[in-house]
Amino acid sequence: MRFLITAQDTAGNVTLNRTSVPAALKKAGELISDGCWNVEIVTPDGATYHPGEFDQLRERAGPTGLDQSLTAH
Repeated sequence: MRFLITAQDTAGNVTLNRTSVPAALKKAGELISDGCWNVEIVTPDGATYHPGEFDQLRERAGPTGLDQSLTAH
């Protein structure tokens, strides 16, 4: 599974990937703290989450950080 984290900073576009929801949320938070903007997380099923929706992604993933509905079929 691959979660894409995209953002913009003064140097241009940033695209990173992580293998779990907790890791993606952590990196997205770090990018926001570093001053990046337009931060979003794209899940393996193609859903896009913006910072105001990160709690929804966290809830969807559940306590283990991995909801099978997040995986691409």
